[in-house]
Amino acid sequence: MISTFTLKNHGIASFSRFLSFTYLASNQIMRIFFILVFSSLLLFSCGKKVKDINGDEPIEAADFITAFPAKPLPIMFNESELNKKESDSFLIKKSTTLSFIPDSLFKPAFGSTNNIKFYRKAQYKADSEEIYLFLMAIRKEKKVAYIVCFDKDLIYRAGMELLDNQNLPGVSIEAGMDKKLTIVKQQNKQSKDGKLIYNKSAYVYNTEGLFTLILTESNETLEEASIYNPIDSFPAKGPFSGNYNIDKKNFISIRDDVKPNKLLFFISISKKNGGCEGSLRGDMTKVKTNVFQYNKADDHCIIEFTFTKKNIQVKELEACGNHRGVRCSFDGQFRKGR
Repeated sequence: MISTFTLKNHGIASFSRFLSFTYLASNQIMRIFFILVFSSLLLFSCGKKVKDINGDEPIEAADFITAFPAKPLPIMFNESELNKKESDSFLIKKSTTLSFIPDSLFKPAFGSTNNIKFYRKAQYKADSEEIYLFLMAIRKEKKVAYIVCFDKDLIYRAGMELLDNQNLPGVSIEAGMDKKLTIVKQQNKQSKDGKLIYNKSAYVYNTEGLFTLILTESNETLEEASIYNPIDSFPAKGPFSGNYNIDKKNFISIRDDVKPNKLLFFISISKKNGGCEGSLRGDMTKVKTNVFQYNKADDHCIIEFTFTKKNIQVKELEACGNHRGVRCSFDGQFRKGR
């Protein structure tokens, strides 16, 4: 006869074996589940192969942008960054770069794009869906950092130089984008009496597709200085050529151009007691009798110049905020002088 005690022990042992079996089975099921999930993710990632932007395979703007390493703000550059040797793993072929960014961005600093090497530095996507890319351009000893902006449709909209390694001795510079999407440039130097002197400029990207100057700030003592006129010595024999001004700080110089129906000009303004300044050098084209226009494909600024016997009436037809402060314009009537 089997005792009650033996039956109880047998039941407890059976129940324990059941629990152990259940635990092992559930662990096995979880293991299989995780293997399936991991395999699915692996297959998915393999299907989305990142293209080599320096290869022979054609690439799109999305491939170009994705190749830049994503980084959080702030993204800043200084002398130490400019002095670092760039890694060849971040090199971009010149032909690839110029497929998505116009060469006109690099010409002011380099004159031409011959023999320039480009390197990817960073990318940041804003909540407003603009994408900012940071890259370095190098030719021989010259090195320049740039920021460029692509819109939500991955189309290039604007670009600007941040800083270069051609600073004067004793002058340090820092530039980049802060957490508020403001592009900040600051130069620092030490005065003869040991005081730190700084000059700061701030820009933002606006809906017109431009980087607009919104702030200039400095603790440097202001000194009255004459404005350099880069076309002052050019020929001025045509009927419209000459110097026109409102005062010594607001003037236009018009000079002859070798092409018919064109004129060269340099305009400089200083309004609101020096609180808003700007200048622009270019050429204007005749559009009708006594009326010329500055209108370039790579510049959103359009200015109309209407000549009378002794005056020029200047009117911005498209905003020129990339050439002047945001609180003024080139508009005005300039009287012809000697």
